[in-house]
Amino acid sequence: MSSFKPPENRPFVLLSAAISLDGQIATLQGNTLLSNSKDWIRVHHLRAESDAIMVGSGTIRADDSKLTVNEKLINKGIENHPIRVVVSSKGIIPLKSRVITHRPDILTLIATTSQCSQNQKKNLEEKGCHVITCGDGPLTDLIQLLYILKKDYHVKKLMVEGGSLLNGEMLNNQLIDEVQLAIAPVICGQGIPLFNLSQAIPAFSKSPYFEIKAHNQIDDMIWLKMSIHYRSRRVS
Repeated sequence: MSSFKPPENRPFVLLSAAISLDGQIATLQGNTLLSNSKDWIRVHHLRAESDAIMVGSGTIRADDSKLTVNEKLINKGIENHPIRVVVSSKGIIPLKSRVITHRPDILTLIATTSQCSQNQKKNLEEKGCHVITCGDGPLTDLIQLLYILKKDYHVKKLMVEGGSLLNGEMLNNQLIDEVQLAIAPVICGQGIPLFNLSQAIPAFSKSPYFEIKAHNQIDDMIWLKMSIHYRSRRVS
């Protein structure tokens, strides 16, 4: 596992995504197939190095991801699979989603709010999910969620795989420590951006600074590893 320093009251947070040249993670029609085969191997190695993998409920509805490590893909077995975390303010997740039905021995945690109905909570718990309430809404309190993940579930490294709204809220709350992007040689024109921010950034001088730490070419894709500083870029 690569070295990292977990923050005191929450896990170290790695945001991982594949994007188009114009910064989209999906087309408007929901096509998210951007990674090549070698990049998928990289992603599954990152999953194997994490204590938990987190996505928003929209990503589950769009991709029906298992959020597991493909041991054949990384050519090794792992003893403890990462916890699966789905953020949904009302707990509205199809009960037949693979994140729930596939590998029920791997814990799936649903992070919701008091707006989640008791009936939906019961349905999820009967499927084996842990349901935790983080705030009264309208959005799940991510600061509280990350505190719970570290305190109660011993998560030291959290991998976030989207979608756009979750990425934006994590950035707004200054909860992302590292970003790894794989850039594909395609464009969408219009699509789903990497960050869906509740407020626009008025000038580049107001943006967080993404410091490039490493880069590489993965077949036809470019890979970037960046740390985030929640301060403006200093241009000499």
